[in-house]
Amino acid sequence: MAIAKILVPVVGSSRDASVLAAAIEAARPSNAHVVALFVRPDPTEALPYLSEGVSGGVVEDVVRIYKDVSDKAAANVKLAIESVCAAGSAKFTKSPERGDTVTISYRELEGTFGDRLVEEARVSDLVVFAPLAHNDRLGLTEAFEQVLLETDRPVLVTAETPPDAFAKKVLIGWDGGTAAAQAVTAVSPYLAQSTSVEILSIQRPPLKADLTEKVREYLLLHGVHSTERIVDPGNKSIGVRFLEAAAESGADLIVMGGYGHGRLRESLFGGVTRYVVSHASVPVFVIH
Repeated sequence: MAIAKILVPVVGSSRDASVLAAAIEAARPSNAHVVALFVRPDPTEALPYLSEGVSGGVVEDVVRIYKDVSDKAAANVKLAIESVCAAGSAKFTKSPERGDTVTISYRELEGTFGDRLVEEARVSDLVVFAPLAHNDRLGLTEAFEQVLLETDRPVLVTAETPPDAFAKKVLIGWDGGTAAAQAVTAVSPYLAQSTSVEILSIQRPPLKADLTEKVREYLLLHGVHSTERIVDPGNKSIGVRFLEAAAESGADLIVMGGYGHGRLRESLFGGVTRYVVSHASVPVFVIH
């Protein structure tokens, strides 16, 4: 299925313009529509935490502060959208609309950031996040985990410095699991435009030389030629060696499943997945 709708959570920070630009590049192969989603926090959620006996004036101040901060952030988001449209990257539309170029619209909701994002992600083909390494204070890492675990939708985590090309040199992290297989299927619209695809399996001895053969055959039936590489991480962690191998291949997109032994955040995000998405120097396409 072609990618028609891409969802981008925006928060009013200086990174909004770059993540929107990355989403537009991801939308370009199919002229998909990009939805910039801004979620205003609900000030009433903070009121129960105020001590009993707090005056009505204090409550009004809390509500006003929430509104002022949200207004400023929303204004910054709209400026970011204007900047990417002015650069000729996309055409702004008031509501989701597809045409002969990439289109972008703005949607504003109120409530808990992660919950509203999950609701919108369920009816999107791809969710694009800003780099996660320095965004914990904005709640993006928590929202990323929530979307990945609760929606089964593919997520693209952008890089600090956007690569010169998108999805031209693709590296697929393969362990033979269901999540990795789902990632390969979800990323297939981009593989058709790639110039090279490498299947990478990080394994500790005894190595399974035939582990990548089936996915290579699967891709070939879809008209995608690929190479295979099996790497022993030695005394390094799998996450570290995985990113080293990705750099060696010159990949501009990493594709992987949510590695782990269960659906618990501790087991999924305490290992390879969390390390890769927070340390990769190129965009990471991941699904759980």
